[in-house]
Amino acid sequence: MSSSKATPSTRALSTEKTAAILNGAMQVFLEQGYVGTTMDRVAAAAGVSKPTVYNHFHDKETLFNALIEQCVQKTHWATLPPEMLHPSVASPETVLRQLANSILDSCIDNAEKITFIRLILGESGRFPELARAFVQHMDKPILDALTQYLSTCPQLNLLDPRATAYMFTGTLIFFLMSHVMLHGHDILSMERDRLVDHLIAVCCASEHKGHN
Repeated sequence: MSSSKATPSTRALSTEKTAAILNGAMQVFLEQGYVGTTMDRVAAAAGVSKPTVYNHFHDKETLFNALIEQCVQKTHWATLPPEMLHPSVASPETVLRQLANSILDSCIDNAEKITFIRLILGESGRFPELARAFVQHMDKPILDALTQYLSTCPQLNLLDPRATAYMFTGTLIFFLMSHVMLHGHDILSMERDRLVDHLIAVCCASEHKGHN
């Protein structure tokens, strides 16, 4: 009687095929858009059979959601080492600066990610579930982590940590949208370092008042 358990070699092969499918799917989605992408095209780009694609991903929406999750993992959208989010490890200025730079660096000079986000935004009217998946996997984790940090940071003594987290991330996302995704860097003049410095100063204003 044969065993149905996967061996290390078969698991490795499955992992390789999953990676090939995701890489092929990203290429096709960026070239053809969501509507123009088919599982046949994904299979051809990945160098696997169509049944193999379906064995790994139930449908196109599942595959697209997997790409969103991969995008988060590969580019580390606004991730910080967990120990950095403990108020006793570093000053709020240090933590917020590292976080701001992580958010900006995750998109700037990453052409594939910028194109992928443009695709999601462009398809959001017809496929709102794709946009919701983006918010769920991309935006919510960092907003939740930042809210938790601001809530437990005694130096800041914020009246509304959640609103402050929205303000912080929203300012950086607006910068990315207007300066990078919409090519408006020469229209809306603002240096990155100047923006980050002032954003941190605003968030930490209550801390500095407490020292005066």
